[in-house]
Amino acid sequence: MSARAATAVRIGRASPALARAQAAWIVGIEPWLGLGYRAEALGRWLARAARARGVWVVRAGAGAGDVQGIIVVEMPFLLGGFIALLAVRPEAAGRGLGRALVAEIRRQVFSVAGKRWLYVSADSGNRSALAFYRKLGFSRVGRLPDLIRAGNTEVLLRQGPENIRK
Repeated sequence: MSARAATAVRIGRASPALARAQAAWIVGIEPWLGLGYRAEALGRWLARAARARGVWVVRAGAGAGDVQGIIVVEMPFLLGGFIALLAVRPEAAGRGLGRALVAEIRRQVFSVAGKRWLYVSADSGNRSALAFYRKLGFSRVGRLPDLIRAGNTEVLLRQGPENIRK
């Protein structure tokens, strides 16, 4: 983590209530804002994902009490797992929290026998997300036109355990 890193960082699974509460800030940032996500619907989805044990949060700060980021993984997915959502509060960006969340998910996915891949997708126009995932060792494996929004293309990225970069 950078010099701006929080003094204490804790990653743990989210309860359905905690996961649901994160929807309020997620819908105010891109790409979810531009896609028109609504807090109520996103909150229901996050709570369902948490009940399936697929949601982790990162808490950072003096007491490591405030949720600063969230990641949702769906398993099984094509011999591995799929990062369905990764969000870090804008005021916490650049502190390595997203990287820490992805590292936790990698540990979870690659600890399961037979799981060979971790996948994620990002809009082809979201250069910062694509650069972030490439820096972590993900490689492009496909393009998915019109998947999320007509006229936009999602880029499918994949990482195997041998491609992990710190």
